[in-house]
Amino acid sequence: MRRSFPFALAACGLSVSAAGPAAAQDLQVYGQVRLTVNNVKTGNAGSVTEERDNASRLGFRGKEDLGDGLAALFGLEMGLEADSGAATTPAFRNSYAALRGSLGTVALGRLDSANPTGSPLYSQVTRITSFAANDAGATAIGTSILNARNRTSNAIGYQSPTWGGVNLRARYYLRGDAKTHEQENGAKSLDLGLNYADGPWSAGIGYGKDTRPGGLLANEFSSKWQAGVRYDFGAIEPYVLLGRDTYARTSATTRADVDYWLVGTRFSAGQHAIVVNVMQRDVQASLRGLRKRQQVAYTYALSKRTELQAFIDRDGVDSSRSNVSVRAIGAGVRHDF
Repeated sequence: MRRSFPFALAACGLSVSAAGPAAAQDLQVYGQVRLTVNNVKTGNAGSVTEERDNASRLGFRGKEDLGDGLAALFGLEMGLEADSGAATTPAFRNSYAALRGSLGTVALGRLDSANPTGSPLYSQVTRITSFAANDAGATAIGTSILNARNRTSNAIGYQSPTWGGVNLRARYYLRGDAKTHEQENGAKSLDLGLNYADGPWSAGIGYGKDTRPGGLLANEFSSKWQAGVRYDFGAIEPYVLLGRDTYARTSATTRADVDYWLVGTRFSAGQHAIVVNVMQRDVQASLRGLRKRQQVAYTYALSKRTELQAFIDRDGVDSSRSNVSVRAIGAGVRHDF
């Protein structure tokens, strides 16, 4: 019987895990299945009911102790559309090799926030804010509102050791050969994140910069900064994140600077949790447009690995246009393994 590549890889991973105690200690098989049934209504049109995946995944990660405080790490994480069984494109969310020592960790490959060096911008967002209930599907905001790029190919990442609650993340990545004519080729990007976490406080400042030989294209992203803070009172954890994205504006009808902010809080009591987020982002293609969005999510932990979810999300999309707002209501389950 012919086996697909993801199935063969999974079988290989499970075989290695079962081979002996030493191998089992060095290799971990993990994943998430996240599904919701949503009712989505756009403008004045009729609503649509759908079952939707929310970034399910299957991963393998391992570690080898090289001695003298040095360790080698690797990871392969596949994206799965749990509602249909299809693999995502590209198939792997991350694929990396890394070295960790006393001076920090360096990783090469396709990197996201799950790699050992984290993501300078996105990991900062996940530390400071709470998603309602997933940063995927109908409630996704990490890239659409906050523009906190996370998953990048051909990347080099670094994370420093932590000193007094402070650490630094950096990532540089290539997008292709500058001699070719495709839009993304030739562009290079640098992301930096300075983070602080101590006791109830979490805070961070992030910066991103894009360059291209011969200059940026019309209305292409140029640079960004973001900053945020969160405080844990126990049952209540308020937070705020704000930033500005800058573009190579070449039209009188588009913006050079796009400002955004998010204010929210997480309430928790035992197995129950509620997340409330309110946010706003300037529309880059419109001098008057504002994207205003509100979210409320409720989760109930059946166990440490299984969670029930329900949410309502209203996305204004663009205040300068009529009949474009999106309202989504959904409920589902998340299981980690």
